Amino acid sequence: MKNNNAITQFKLLRDLRFYPLFWTQFGGAFNDNFYKSALMMLFTYSGVTLWGQGVDVLNNLVAAALIIPFLLFAPVAGQFADRLDKAAMARALKLAEIGVMLLGVFAFWVQSPALLLLVVLGTGIQSACFSPVKYAIFPQHVTPAELTGANGVLHAGTSLAVFCGLIAGTVAMQFSFGAYLVACTALLIAFLGWRISRRIAPAPPAPNAPGYVVNPLRQIVRSFSYVRRNRLVLVSVLAFSWYWFLGSVYLTQLPNFSRELINGEGSVVSCLLVAFLLGVCSGALLCNRLSRGQVEPAIVPLGGLMVLVFGVELALAGQSFAVNHPPLDESLYALSDLLTLPGFWRILIDVLLLGVAGGLYSVPLQALMQRESPNECRAQIIGANNVVNALFMVAGSISAIVFLGVLNFTIPHFFLLTAGMHSVIIVSLLIFEPVFIRRVRRWIRP
Repeated sequence: MKNNNAITQFKLLRDLRFYPLFWTQFGGAFNDNFYKSALMMLFTYSGVTLWGQGVDVLNNLVAAALIIPFLLFAPVAGQFADRLDKAAMARALKLAEIGVMLLGVFAFWVQSPALLLLVVLGTGIQSACFSPVKYAIFPQHVTPAELTGANGVLHAGTSLAVFCGLIAGTVAMQFSFGAYLVACTALLIAFLGWRISRRIAPAPPAPNAPGYVVNPLRQIVRSFSYVRRNRLVLVSVLAFSWYWFLGSVYLTQLPNFSRELINGEGSVVSCLLVAFLLGVCSGALLCNRLSRGQVEPAIVPLGGLMVLVFGVELALAGQSFAVNHPPLDESLYALSDLLTLPGFWRILIDVLLLGVAGGLYSVPLQALMQRESPNECRAQIIGANNVVNALFMVAGSISAIVFLGVLNFTIPHFFLLTAGMHSVIIVSLLIFEPVFIRRVRRWIRP
């Protein structure tokens, strides 16, 4: 039975019910981060200014332009996804992406920083509108036994696309013609994404889908009212958003962690990011085998416990390395030198297993949210979840500023504090929704 589940998960990549949506999402996630990283490189190294502001402000504007749309547009897009055919809406949004990338070609041609930021905002809006569509469509296209596996494959693929986009954008801008390479490549990927989106199977709306609300603020309130109707959905939304808080904390601090505690070169950061990516992908794909052909809440506490253990272990490993290998001069460790030190391997394994834990924790929560949400308002619930995700990501950034910048915490102490907050979240999750404990008992002794 377990082996059949594992095979089915990867067969989805050849199944017409799944692979058009997978590659459509892969291209969109790649493009967002490809354009974002290229623009950050442009602003960082070209001396471009806008409205008298320098690189720090511009790069923060780029990051904000990809997050803020999820606060404003995802719930509104959710009501359209519930009322329209989701496949048709996906194709329309991919056409919109082509239009945004055409504007990007023009923005690079005229070298306008304001237009370039507008393009990033456009990609953020397009992604925010596409998110409720891609996740609400799953229960209409896959069986309940395939739901966890489908989410695992999509989560792993999206993580890989984000990483590849960030690397590709950085590399492309190393060339003298990098801006034009980015503009044309992004346009080509958007076009290919639209072509493959035409193969997404129809996903008609539920006959009892609620009517449109014109006022966007009222629509946001209505979306959250649907979330509150089901306690398991509410808990899944909050717990899943906490995953984005953790991701914001760890991924943002890895460069500083590498520089201040490991004293490593830039390649060390890349090595740790690759380890984290491999971990997330492995954990997301492992969920299908552990779930035994169903959506299994028991995996969530397992992943949560692993996040706690390896979050604490990473903090201790980093502190130990800094004490045992203090810098002797101004030079930085090369990656090849660090790979000969057991202390660095301890850190590398901690980062890998922290990624595995994140995948195990997050994917079942996404599947639970989809399974428990009513068909007539599922996309609106996912839109509300996007709002909470964005708020938690912002909270993660603010907490880092407060504790590291204002209160002068060290990075290991900040990681330990985050682990402490995580333990409170997990305990609250188990108390507030007993189904997780019940399922753990049945999962251990089936």
